[in-house]
Amino acid sequence: MTNSVVVGITGNMGAGKSTAVKMIREMVVPVFEADKAVHILMRDNRKMKALFYRKFPESVVNDEIDRTVLSSLIKDGKLDVRQLEQMIYPFLEQELQNFFMRHNREPVVVLDVPLLFEAGWDKFCDEIIVVSAPAEVLRQRVFERPGMTEEKYNALTARQMPDEEKRQKADYVIETQYGTEPVRQRLIEIMDEIK
Repeated sequence: MTNSVVVGITGNMGAGKSTAVKMIREMVVPVFEADKAVHILMRDNRKMKALFYRKFPESVVNDEIDRTVLSSLIKDGKLDVRQLEQMIYPFLEQELQNFFMRHNREPVVVLDVPLLFEAGWDKFCDEIIVVSAPAEVLRQRVFERPGMTEEKYNALTARQMPDEEKRQKADYVIETQYGTEPVRQRLIEIMDEIK
């Protein structure tokens, strides 16, 4: 494990987590970005590519795991999301342990994991921040993204724990509907408190 205080940050789609993470980076706090780590693993990790090639040969295109192929396998019912996560998480967890080792002397490190509770990754955290906004705000923000459809929205939100439940599990909740400045102020307060 690590000597640092591990802070998990999560929130449902459209809550403004990416913006909050950007602000944390500006505070020069090391951040483990789970999504980014998965992208790199799919491109570079030989063992992971071999595993996917054995189970779903069509998913490895030009020597990397192709996310669009995985999406269509899920859509066609040939691959279950939970099965996909079980294939990825052991590799991702190894990346996390490497991150902890690299930043062992930092007072605080942050884990940016969209499905933190759903994946059971809250077990790695000492403190948890949930970014949140009213349901209609979340929906409006998500539908401003290019290519978002009702079907896609429902599929993505179906995997998320309800916002209310996340808020109850959090040590800190940051409301994001009032603009970025209040979010920044609250993050600074939280980081000072944790340190």
